Amino acid sequence: MTASTLPAERSLGLHELGSVPRAGLRLLDRSLSGRWWLLVATAMATVVSLFFAFPTYDNFHSNSKDWVAIQKIADHPFNQDGLTSTDRAYNFTFRVAVPLVGGRLGLGPQGYMVIQGLAGVAMFAASAHIVNRLTRRRRLGALTAMTVGLMWAGACSFVELRGDFDAVAIALLAAAMATRRWYLVTVCCFLAAWTDERAIPAIAFVMLFHAVVESRELGPLKALRDPRVLGAALGAVLHVVSRAGATVVFDLHQPSNLGTQYIKDQVNILPVGAWTGLEGLWVFVLIGAVVLCMARQWVLALAYLGLIGLVAVASIAVVDVTRSMAYLLPAGFVGIALAARYCQPRLVRHAVYLAFGLSLAWPLYYAGGASTVYWAYPLPLVIVRNLAGISGGSVGS
Repeated sequence: MTASTLPAERSLGLHELGSVPRAGLRLLDRSLSGRWWLLVATAMATVVSLFFAFPTYDNFHSNSKDWVAIQKIADHPFNQDGLTSTDRAYNFTFRVAVPLVGGRLGLGPQGYMVIQGLAGVAMFAASAHIVNRLTRRRRLGALTAMTVGLMWAGACSFVELRGDFDAVAIALLAAAMATRRWYLVTVCCFLAAWTDERAIPAIAFVMLFHAVVESRELGPLKALRDPRVLGAALGAVLHVVSRAGATVVFDLHQPSNLGTQYIKDQVNILPVGAWTGLEGLWVFVLIGAVVLCMARQWVLALAYLGLIGLVAVASIAVVDVTRSMAYLLPAGFVGIALAARYCQPRLVRHAVYLAFGLSLAWPLYYAGGASTVYWAYPLPLVIVRNLAGISGGSVGS
């Protein structure tokens, strides 16, 4: 090999390496070219999510304290008789949406897991629909759905075995952003809040999303003219009113796992926990914040970043840090909406690629407690572990 041929060969190798993602994108475009593209995108996101974080069902125990508590709520909602503040059923008092549905359908733990999985599939579909509507690019919608499947918000639909129905609540928030009918926005926000109270602050991001997408001019007062913004606010108000009514009628006490001691003990895990909440979609949070500041929308920028900061602090005030941070998914969609409205399409396109690449490269970790980090194993490793007779290691263990 001569010196003159080395650069050419090296250049050829780099060109060939760069052609791999381009070929993949062309294949993706062809797969999404038909009228059923949304189903294809949803299926892709589901497969990607399960491949990179597969549930270890040997850790699923239908008689665990979590599932016993859910069954109690399903059989006797709004009943705290005989419960102490340390009982799981006590903490589930106001998380009744899914147990009520499951109880009326006569479901057991396996049935609830099916509901949770279907919620994840719906979340992927809503994510693809939202981004396609914003960018007019099916490719970007599919990649964003796969990004959601690679982070905890989407993956918990399958790997969460404890009966925490975050996937249902987050899917309802995504549906509230995907629809343009104000009454559906209200219903989705109302049900999300009754699924888990972590959804309540996230409703503010639903409001901001519709303000960015639907309003001709940005501004806190102008946003209140949009019926979808008001619909989201109405959903939150109806939850607060109905929750207060249930408290009075059934003589309930408000459970709370928040504690300043948790903040002191868990502040060291906040960086990892915060990242695991949104992973690659933090790219769009950054872009959204920059856009709001450049547009001199200081009130909206302060509200956007301030609420994200409050959620981050609240996430370390409870044990499950990643769980709480996952409810920032609507904040990621706000960032995408701001980028699609005010930035060049090329920037938006490459930001989606970057977000997907970061989430693909980062394994699915779950952070909680002062120093606890779980790795949700990808499918090949789960198969190897099962063949070797090794169990455990999941969030649900």
